[in-house]
Amino acid sequence: MKIKVKTIILIIGLLSSTCLFGQSSIDKGKVLYESKKYPEAEKVFKAVPEKTTDYAAAQYYLGRIAFDKKEYDDAADYFEKAKELNPKNAEYFNWLGDTYATIGKDANIFKQMSVGPKALRAWEKATQLDAKNINARVSLVGAYMQAPAFMVKKTPDHHLYLYWYGKSSAITGLNLDRGEECMMKYLNYTPKDDEPPIAGAYMRLGQIREKKGNKAEAKKNYETAVKLDKSLDQAKEGLERTSK
Repeated sequence: MKIKVKTIILIIGLLSSTCLFGQSSIDKGKVLYESKKYPEAEKVFKAVPEKTTDYAAAQYYLGRIAFDKKEYDDAADYFEKAKELNPKNAEYFNWLGDTYATIGKDANIFKQMSVGPKALRAWEKATQLDAKNINARVSLVGAYMQAPAFMVKKTPDHHLYLYWYGKSSAITGLNLDRGEECMMKYLNYTPKDDEPPIAGAYMRLGQIREKKGNKAEAKKNYETAVKLDKSLDQAKEGLERTSK
């Protein structure tokens, strides 16, 4: 009987130690990271087992380390992994957006066209998950405010910029005439699988026209958007408003 009791105690002790080790690894790495001891912190986070619940947090902090070291492509990969493992963490998406924005800051126009929308989508997701995430909200509003002028200056007729401009107008209420023009041009384009869908474009056009007071046309756009994609809640809400 004594042997069994000792065995049980030993097993409980081992399990407790394992749990504490997993927890302390993240805490230890975080302390090292905050002390800017990047090599030591990196070693700790990379040692976190992939099958554990701490792995997402480890990937996040590895992304923070890579970002601080200006290794932005690596940082993006880490943040992508972190948000895949935990898609409900707003901070993972916020840092992913910041990273893509940083990558595009001094890149050529084609690279900017690739990472710009990724940054926007990441910030949008962060604000959806946590409306109080101030950093994501500030970044998102700043991007929407700056995007129109930037796009017109660079490549005003490129399809991604047409959509981005129209979307920024639909959300901010700025430059509505130009936004309407851009979104109508985008609707003449056939988007690829990884590009903004036509259903979303009709929804944004409806939002623009609703803001301009053209309820009849806005209603038609919302109807088309819902017909193409029944999952667009904002289009359904717009259709309800313009049907009154």
